[in-house]
Amino acid sequence: MFERPLLQDNIWDNLLHFNYTYFTTRAWPMCLGMVLAVLVVCLFFLRNCLRNKQLYAGAFASDAFVFNKKSLGNWLGLLAVTTVIIFTEVYMYIGENSLFENYDLMAINTTRSMRFGLVASFDYIRVIPLASWYLSTLYAITQNILAIKFFVVLQIIFMAWSLYAFFNYIPVTKRLVMIAILLFMPTVLQTSNIIFPERDMVIVLMLGLICARKYCVSHKLSWAALFVFFVNVAFYTKETCITFYFGILLTSIFYNIIKGRIVVASFMRPWLIIKEMPLEFLIGVSLLCYTTIYELLQGEENFYISANNQSLWQQLVNYRMELVLLVMALGIAIYRMIKNFNMAANPLFRSGLLIGALSSAILIVVILKLSPSTPHLAGKSYYMLVSTIFALAYLFECLSYRWALGGLSVLLVVYSAYMNVMYYRQSKGEYYRQVAEFMAEHTIKNKPNALFVLEGPYATKSLWQWIVETWSTAYRYYFNDRLFIIKSDIHYLDKTVANKINLYNRIPEIYFPMIPAPLPIKGDWLVINKNNKTTKAANLRKDYKDNLVYENALFEVYAPK
Repeated sequence: MFERPLLQDNIWDNLLHFNYTYFTTRAWPMCLGMVLAVLVVCLFFLRNCLRNKQLYAGAFASDAFVFNKKSLGNWLGLLAVTTVIIFTEVYMYIGENSLFENYDLMAINTTRSMRFGLVASFDYIRVIPLASWYLSTLYAITQNILAIKFFVVLQIIFMAWSLYAFFNYIPVTKRLVMIAILLFMPTVLQTSNIIFPERDMVIVLMLGLICARKYCVSHKLSWAALFVFFVNVAFYTKETCITFYFGILLTSIFYNIIKGRIVVASFMRPWLIIKEMPLEFLIGVSLLCYTTIYELLQGEENFYISANNQSLWQQLVNYRMELVLLVMALGIAIYRMIKNFNMAANPLFRSGLLIGALSSAILIVVILKLSPSTPHLAGKSYYMLVSTIFALAYLFECLSYRWALGGLSVLLVVYSAYMNVMYYRQSKGEYYRQVAEFMAEHTIKNKPNALFVLEGPYATKSLWQWIVETWSTAYRYYFNDRLFIIKSDIHYLDKTVANKINLYNRIPEIYFPMIPAPLPIKGDWLVINKNNKTTKAANLRKDYKDNLVYENALFEVYAPK
């Protein structure tokens, strides 16, 4: 029942319909088209400035190391990367290979996309219309989880290549070991799931930086245009990318102030500043366009941010490994700057990358206080992926002592192995599937079956609503021949949540009906999460103790009285 065929029926019709949904739902194509038009005009007027070969000298390291087929170390590094990619694939496939793998896959963003195509996030919650843009095509062709995970493996390989291609100023063996460690770290490994846009973000960031380097060497307008294109793709793929480029921009401005290229009088003639800093100007225009769109779409409170907001101490605990790497990299950078300060080298894409990583970390940890709070993602650290990549790369670039680099590598591998095992043990997807299989065997077709689901206890009203949604949408996706009614307790219900649920109940193609109810009634199936230790759960177990018909490591299922 839960295994989907390798290929969908009516693939061509699905491709047209799904992509029509993606490109016509909401006004994002028009907005991004306007941004593109603004940038094209800017590029046109800056074309002569961008061809000035005196600009951006030393913006990138001049060394470029290539793979040496005769080097044993290079081959061992490649073996390390290959081993980690194979391990990642095994890690993915030994999990629950259905939508029951976790709440995000069970929820509306996946099940709706599989039925009608992806709806781009471009509203008061998220402004990332290019995140996971390929899903409308992928889901039109296949909805087999095994096939989709194979696509993810290919994506991981492409991400590894983009990292290898950009960090070519790091010797090959060190670079490959760095990539292997990075892919093995929970910061990356925990994104080896089809729901995360973090891989898209890394790929477009690396492609943009590769184009920037090629521009700084050749000063061809085409490379500058491609760089600006990928900068904007990164912004609209993941919001936190704006702080990365903002950090790079601040680094360059500060550098030009120290060199005397920007003085107080310069602000009376800004076109002269633009002439000296055309790339920075294009980054600034891109930032301005994004923030303007973001502010126009946002309300008084962003639900996504408020739902994930945690204390500073929780951030420090959740991101301990990533923050330690960043502090180490910054410490080395400060030491090198004091020891050998070189004003001749433009820092735009040298130390600027590390400052961009720091800016991204400050936004996530200090300002927004973001850390995944949903049950299956709690404590995971993938929000710090950009900061981790550039901090780790800087350490591998600068650490020349083998004992220091070897010790750091061993510590990272051991700690990552421990965290990955711990996260794997937290996986509960198989138990959700087992309950669904039990329901498939013991419910009657074409007859209403009410499931009173007691998950929780829930930290927020929005989380209550979201978890109930996941049961409703996942069961609706898999049980086409049955009618389930999903009930849950009313403890966190308020007017806003009630209105949303009433709206969802009007979309039978996506949801089974959801009914808030304080207690199950006669004829309801009762499903209780064993982690629920509330008085209410204890009382229900006592009342229904003679009706227990199924249980696994996570759930108890009681039959109707």
